[in-house]
Amino acid sequence: MHIHILGICGTFMGGLAAIATQAGHRVTGCDAGVYPPMSEQLRRLGIDLIEGYDASQRSLAPDLWVVGNVVSRGNPLMEAILDAGDRFVSGPQWLAEHVLPGRWVLAVAGTHGKTTTASMLAWILEHAGLDPGFLIGGVPANFAVSARRGTGRHFVVEADEYDTAFFDKRSKFVHYGPRTLVLNNLEFDHADIFADLAAIETQFHHLVRTVPRSGRILHNAAEPALERVLARGLWSGSEALSVPEGWYPEAIEDDGEGCEFDVLFAGQRQGRCRLALPGVHNRANALGAIAAARHAGVSPADALAALAGFAGVRRRLETRGVVGGVTVIDDFAHHPTAIELSIAGLRERIGPERRILAVFEPRSNTMKLGAMAARLPAALQGAQAVYCHAGAIDWDVARVLAPLGARARVEADVPALVDAIVMDAQPGDVVLVMSNGGFGGIHARLLSALETRFAPTRGDASGASSAAGATAGPAVAPDRGRLIYLHGFRSSPRSFKARKLAERLAGRGAGDAFLCPQLPMSPAAAMDLVLREIAPRVGDTLVGSSLGGYYATWLGERTGARVVLLNPAVEPARDLAPHVGDLRSFHEDLPLRLEVRHLDELRQLRVGAIRQPERWLLVAARGDEVLDWREMVARYPGVRTILLDGGDHGLTDFEPLIEDVLGFAGFGLHDFSGTGSKEGKS
Repeated sequence: MHIHILGICGTFMGGLAAIATQAGHRVTGCDAGVYPPMSEQLRRLGIDLIEGYDASQRSLAPDLWVVGNVVSRGNPLMEAILDAGDRFVSGPQWLAEHVLPGRWVLAVAGTHGKTTTASMLAWILEHAGLDPGFLIGGVPANFAVSARRGTGRHFVVEADEYDTAFFDKRSKFVHYGPRTLVLNNLEFDHADIFADLAAIETQFHHLVRTVPRSGRILHNAAEPALERVLARGLWSGSEALSVPEGWYPEAIEDDGEGCEFDVLFAGQRQGRCRLALPGVHNRANALGAIAAARHAGVSPADALAALAGFAGVRRRLETRGVVGGVTVIDDFAHHPTAIELSIAGLRERIGPERRILAVFEPRSNTMKLGAMAARLPAALQGAQAVYCHAGAIDWDVARVLAPLGARARVEADVPALVDAIVMDAQPGDVVLVMSNGGFGGIHARLLSALETRFAPTRGDASGASSAAGATAGPAVAPDRGRLIYLHGFRSSPRSFKARKLAERLAGRGAGDAFLCPQLPMSPAAAMDLVLREIAPRVGDTLVGSSLGGYYATWLGERTGARVVLLNPAVEPARDLAPHVGDLRSFHEDLPLRLEVRHLDELRQLRVGAIRQPERWLLVAARGDEVLDWREMVARYPGVRTILLDGGDHGLTDFEPLIEDVLGFAGFGLHDFSGTGSKEGKS
């Protein structure tokens, strides 16, 4: 089937496009605007995108038009479809009819925390070997995509209460028919379609009506609005969240970087949860995911083991770069409650001394209408400075933020806002950018402007910090340093991946930044060679493959360089013990000898938990026939992780990953704009 998706770059419709492609359908689509991370995901899938909604797209003659809720009457293409009498459906209806039949649907609904909870739940099921499908309104770092079809019985969906389409004003979630339903919380939102909280509660009541009697609802019993919803009718099993008589956290330790807590259910301890995410909201998200997974057959013990390796969600307090001691962080918050929680969570992470510069745009329909404007000063109170982009806003933003006094600044365009932020920023500050959209590319603009202020000379490593790793794409790097490739066991600089990276850098005029030493068999000698001859430093990026990943881990912690791990060895002394003796190299067929003392040297290079996970990128293939991807993920909690479906140990399909690696290291195409790169802009 050929489907053409109207509004394809929204998180829901873009995910739908991914699933349809995996199911074998031909997918094309159109939208008025494109921004990461969805644009990246669609391009990787090879989906043809058309800018705008011109009626000429009818010439594509798809079998079915799938219409997103961003489309309204008056849209030129939609009007042409209606005039022609073509067949069209909404996105939720297409999902319900073509993907969900026969699946065990686990839905996560609520005003806040849907994306994180759904991501946790999908990861728990994945860790249990169930290969779930999922459709999530963000990009879980453990998967690097927001949606997939999956081969297992289970399907996790982020269940949004927004309306389905211009021709179907029911909430999207009534289409999904969940067997397991998590209700996180409920407060007023979407003022453009709901008159009040009672109207939203009615839609949640309709959702509850779709859960079968053999199903289960996991609900936040500390939320009055949800209790009112369930009081109107409950026809399935239920378990309470966040109250002592249900699922509840105790013995909490939270250091701002992550948290640990005991998980209790009905007063019985189920185990201890270790999360790389701080905050009371993330503890609540984890409880919902654990309880939902239990209904699907995954024990709490297995769920807790999975969550220890949960790496979070992109655009949730995600570090985009550090320049001159100023950190730029991206977050999806756009509702006053979410804004307040994000600031509080960041404060827990960075401590009481550093300043938070909060940057936001009232971009959601609710915020554009000003329905919650009065709540903004209180929500932003935890920031030392506030910057608001007020373009296309009809209400008086400056007047609303007046209670914040001189801390608040309002600008009508993004460049002026960037100038104001950069002028005020000082080393040690954290710039928290909050938006549910692309915000005019403000993250890259900020990093570039900060570079100009704090590191005017690109080659001067003493004046600039490195761009941080956990970015949605190429970050602007004040000193991109060098890319140092560390090959695997019995390999060499002739490694396929090493050659590909070297070729791509040479094409950008940066060939001299690539280094790949031939490492001796002795791990101690190998590390001595790298430290003596190359001397990695802050600003460099270590790319380690297999055993080279183990080496890169030791070097990264020692030097502060960024680290990219490609199917890294976690316990190489154990894995290589059977190979002690005479061997041959892979590429030159030269004699090698692995000795018992080399295993002892490997054990000496073992390091503990990594610091600063934003400096790390892990690429792990589920199809690795040599090493266990689960060990890799558990070893590097909190780092940005690209988990590949299939693949192999050597990453023979490395080509699509090259831009992820180079972008992380500061060598992406974006970083070479105007620098004489031999590659044109794509």
